Amino acid sequence: MIRTHIISKKGIVNSDDIFAACLSLNFRDQRIARPLMNWVEKKLDVSLEHSEFERILRRVKPFAASREEALLAAVADHLNLPETVSDLSAKRESSMLGSSSTRVLMMAVLSVMLLGGTLVYGWSLFHHHAAEIPVAAAAEAAVPAPKAQPVAKKAQSAPAAPLAKNELPQSLQYADIEVERLTAYLESRSSMLAKPRYMNAIIAAAKQYNVHPLLLFAITGQEQSFVPDDHKRAAKMANNPFNVHYSWQDFNTSIEESSRIAAKTVVNLSKNRPPNADPLTWINRKYAEDPKWSRGVRQIFAMLQEKVAA
Repeated sequence: MIRTHIISKKGIVNSDDIFAACLSLNFRDQRIARPLMNWVEKKLDVSLEHSEFERILRRVKPFAASREEALLAAVADHLNLPETVSDLSAKRESSMLGSSSTRVLMMAVLSVMLLGGTLVYGWSLFHHHAAEIPVAAAAEAAVPAPKAQPVAKKAQSAPAAPLAKNELPQSLQYADIEVERLTAYLESRSSMLAKPRYMNAIIAAAKQYNVHPLLLFAITGQEQSFVPDDHKRAAKMANNPFNVHYSWQDFNTSIEESSRIAAKTVVNLSKNRPPNADPLTWINRKYAEDPKWSRGVRQIFAMLQEKVAA
């Protein structure tokens, strides 16, 4: 970047130049990707997983007219945000987000990424060189590990972390449920989701994003009839029973990731809801093409509440 932009452009460097240089870095390393991901999350008021942010970055064209806007547009499209990027740009221009300080912040973030990439590369070279030291010499230099201290028999449990704030109504925010009753009901439906791995992943994602667990299970009921285990592709369907990113066939991942994306999508799509709008109907606008999707989810959610709510 220094050779290309300092010499050929006579010292003129802007955020897009730095962004283009950053696209050549290894974004699988979270130490490099984290600063840019934090900036995007702050810009769009969303939260992202490192794996999906890495996929989004692959879609950003390095020759786009405004790479900054291209990245924000890719994230907004990926999350099905209710606001367009042009709306977000207009807001930034009419507020402090559109000031020159934001451009400075962007350049600072990208500069940190370049510096981080350089440091990580240097460390990897040093680490590779150090690995060539003979084992015998390394053993002579080894320091005996200190003895482990005995664990106290009684330890005070840390206070529970506060739930994340969102714009869902209280009835759709996280609440404890009777897991045994839910398991029994799903088993009566021969559902793959009754297995602990799937049950625990969905409940954990619901708590992380402050979404009612039964709402997520209601979505799986509407989308995949709770994934009956006699379906010939049940194991694949259970990886993405929410059909996030179009369908389980298009996006077959793990139940942990699909649960987080589903919970996060519900939270994102619930934003800016008019006071008189039904929350599930509001989410339906972007989550599903079927306008009756919200009706089905609402009915299943009410049924689950009656059967298994604590």
